[in-house]
Amino acid sequence: MKYIYKLFLVLYLIVGIVPNFEAIDKVVTQWFYLNLLNTIALLFIFVNQVPLKKILLNKSSILFISLFVWSSLTLFVSINQSESLVALSQLFALVLGFIVLTYCISNIQNAFGFISSVLSVYLLFELGAIYIPFLIREDLDLNLIFTRSAVFLGFAANVNITAFSVLYKVPFLVYSLLQLKKFKNISIVFLATPVFLLVFFASGTLNSTRAAILTYTILAPILVFVGTIIYVKSKQNSLLILSVSYTVSLLLSFPLNSFLSDSLGKSESNISNRISTLTALVDQEEKKDGSLTQRINFYSQATNFIFKNPILGTGIGNWKIKSIDTNKKNILGYQVPYHVHNDFLEIAAEKGLIGLGLYLAILFFGFKNAIVKFLKNTFTKSKLDKNYLQWISISIYAFIFLIDSNLNFPFYRPIVIIILIVLLAYQTVLMQTNLNAKQG
Repeated sequence: MKYIYKLFLVLYLIVGIVPNFEAIDKVVTQWFYLNLLNTIALLFIFVNQVPLKKILLNKSSILFISLFVWSSLTLFVSINQSESLVALSQLFALVLGFIVLTYCISNIQNAFGFISSVLSVYLLFELGAIYIPFLIREDLDLNLIFTRSAVFLGFAANVNITAFSVLYKVPFLVYSLLQLKKFKNISIVFLATPVFLLVFFASGTLNSTRAAILTYTILAPILVFVGTIIYVKSKQNSLLILSVSYTVSLLLSFPLNSFLSDSLGKSESNISNRISTLTALVDQEEKKDGSLTQRINFYSQATNFIFKNPILGTGIGNWKIKSIDTNKKNILGYQVPYHVHNDFLEIAAEKGLIGLGLYLAILFFGFKNAIVKFLKNTFTKSKLDKNYLQWISISIYAFIFLIDSNLNFPFYRPIVIIILIVLLAYQTVLMQTNLNAKQG
């Protein structure tokens, strides 16, 4: 019976591999898959007469359900209620998924190790999907490398989603590698370095995503710093060695990127030039980046709308409709806004400040325990607790998620948001277990 819980967990985590079945957007079939999976899992739970009272009454479940109820109330102000019902069904899938996953994880021993192993293997398959065109397409035009081509999207349907999807799994790969007790450090380095290089090349060159480039670059000194602290406190050097491997891979990726861009005559698209556009928004008119200017417009429009409609917003799922009006002066041809490219602003614009507050509360209580323990293990003189590698991995994930949420729209993409739901469920189980232990 215990294997069925692991199977369900795996099936949730691999939502990204669901094909589009000729749908215009992969996200449609992925949401359908999650709803179908929820239905099967709940039938299993009900047939086995599993009591869910404790799960439904924990703090995170109450917050999730409250977010769903509040989002339902915004139907009354929706411009398009049909679109709101579609978005509401997607939110309902996340709420049910959280409840199911909380139950499944509570029945899995060493759940975090299993989650990390699944995500690490999934990362290898995802990288394979990104790079397979180089192997199977004899007529592949190498000039596509710096064009953010759909050829290299892998399982996702957007270059930003692809870049962050692989990046999200890096902390769990690091954790899994550090659990390989039979391998010596040098062996782990040989295993990790090629994967790191493939991740950096996929995010920084094939999909050329500035936010991902900045994120994985900032992670290098953080990993080295934490690895050094762990070594000083415990004389365990595995994390430090792996962090150095990560940093060396990062440093190698930059000249490789420059060499390829120069060889293909696309030096303007290399990492240095891509990043330089971030500083050219105000005083260098000729270097202004269209997508960045566009995003600033989206942020401004959403913020102004929130100030005017702070309670119920425009209704769940309706920002894509309302933004046509707010951005009408900037629309070119048939290209219209779809997301704010900032989850927090979009949630506030659609569900009001109360909806945003509920979502932030879910994130705060979900990650509070791990981040506090990460900081305690890193910045105090206390001995390392036995789960310190978990706290590091979860905290790094939270850091990546925060950046992605402020620049993209992970909340609306099952391929990436499902990892958040799994981690929130895991943290809920952990806190409940600790609470039961104290009461016992």
